Amino acid sequence: MHTEFFESDPFSPRKTELLLSIDTDYRFEKGDEVTIESANRRTKVRVIDVRIHVRQGIMSREILSLKL
Repeated sequence: MHTEFFESDPFSPRKTELLLSIDTDYRFEKGDEVTIESANRRTKVRVIDVRIHVRQGIMSREILSLKL
């Protein structure tokens, strides 16, 4: 499933910066901690919300997270 990780505003559940976009079947849940590594950066986040979208029969999700 197409999955996008967004950094969230710490005071309201609004997405801000796109951190990562991947295809995975892993079931993310609120409270999960994820480490995102890129070529020059390592970011640890906690999942605060998972939003599922279905458009024209294709499912995708947005994950709102807070940087730790």
